[in-house]
Amino acid sequence: MAVGALVAVGPTTAGPAVAANDCTAPRWDVHPDLISTGTFSWGDGTAIRTAGYNDCTIVGRGYPNQGIDVHCSRQNDNGVWWVYARNTSTGKAGWASYSAVYTSGSVLPPRCS
Repeated sequence: MAVGALVAVGPTTAGPAVAANDCTAPRWDVHPDLISTGTFSWGDGTAIRTAGYNDCTIVGRGYPNQGIDVHCSRQNDNGVWWVYARNTSTGKAGWASYSAVYTSGSVLPPRCS
């Protein structure tokens, strides 16, 4: 004879919803040029994105032989630092992962806001 347990099931509440990365959040539109000098360079094929998340649209790429103008930095909701930069060789501008751009020293650009 099989013996089973009867378990009462009541209404449940879901945990907090995890928001998707918002590539259009207004905070990614703020990128004042806070750096007047710098020795930054692109990594090899650095993605330039619409906002600071890996799943945001790529608008261009940066390569070591191309110029770069870094404006400021911002941390995303996942704790990853991004820099707003313009590829001065192609004119494409957007957000690049801080770990994908290089500088002489470990200088994090000023925060965007």
